[in-house]
Formats: sequence, C-alpha cells, structure tokens
Amino acid sequence: MNTRLRVLYTDANGNPGIGETGRVWGWQTKSVRLPAGAQHVRVIVEKDIFFESWRVVYDKPLEKPNQCIRITGVTFRSRIHLCK
Repeated sequence: MNTRLRVLYTDANGNPGIGETGRVWGWQTKSVRLPAGAQHVRVIVEKDIFFESWRVVYDKPLEKPNQCIRITGVTFRSRIHLCK
C-alpha cells in the first residue's frame, strides 16, 4: 500500500499552489515545504490500495499557520494526528 501527501495553499500573492510528496513507502519519511506567507492551507492524505486507485483518507484545513500533521503507518491502520 502506498501513501502520498498533498498540501494545497495560496501563496503570499494570492496564487494557488500545491506541494506533494509523491509515493511514501513504509520505511520513508517525507515532508512538504511551503513558501513563506502561505495561507488557506489544506492537507490531503491519499492511499493507494490497489494499482493506482487512490482514496482520500484525510482532508482538512490547517487551523494555525505553524500547525503540523504527522502520519504514522502507511498500511491499513494509519493514524493521523497533530504534532506535539
């Protein structure tokens, strides 16, 4: 099973942008770096259960600009929670 992270945002000039990790395997850690001044940030996590059939498992906006989301596990039992 594959996982990927997509982050949608609006940059400081009001232009839409997207950051993506690509495929994340079980032993990998990847992150998405956003430009300074990014606003309206939305985090989307997708899983590929069977041959490019991506399914959204998490889709929420970030409430605070410095908020962090951590994803643990890239199997059926993944957990998504705020960083401490």
